[in-house]
Amino acid sequence: MSIQSKAGMMHRSINKENTYQFLTDVNSILVSGEDTNGEFCVVHCAVKKDDGPPLHLHEQEDESFYILEGEVEMTIGEKVIVAKAAEYVFAPRGIPHTFKVKSDKAKFLVTAYPAGFDSFVKELGVPYEEGMEDRVGPPTPEGLQRLLEVAQKYHISFPGL
Repeated sequence: MSIQSKAGMMHRSINKENTYQFLTDVNSILVSGEDTNGEFCVVHCAVKKDDGPPLHLHEQEDESFYILEGEVEMTIGEKVIVAKAAEYVFAPRGIPHTFKVKSDKAKFLVTAYPAGFDSFVKELGVPYEEGMEDRVGPPTPEGLQRLLEVAQKYHISFPGL
């Protein structure tokens, strides 16, 4: 649900309308590019142990990660760190990066600027239904092909795939 005043205030929570099963993650779009005239987006991510995306590169967006819960191993370029709750990590555009959840689960906020990641989530993800994340496995060859096609549209590439 979104509430906006004349002053532009916004209030939004995680709900059925803004939540998607995105690869192995459950992602909720809290602030979309539509809300910010494309300036930025904020996505809440809930990820299980050992999950994370393949090494990838955003050509047009910087990303920041604020860890809410758990431990996440972040690889950005040649650097590897383990980020924990209440820690912030910045991944600049043009530098390959990935993450892998080290704890049983992790929750974090991704802010991408400019926006675009939110549209990628909407296009590639499917509307989330309770328990869906427990039925998701590795991508099929068709799923991997769709990932590459949709990612290309959003100027995201996967070195090594």
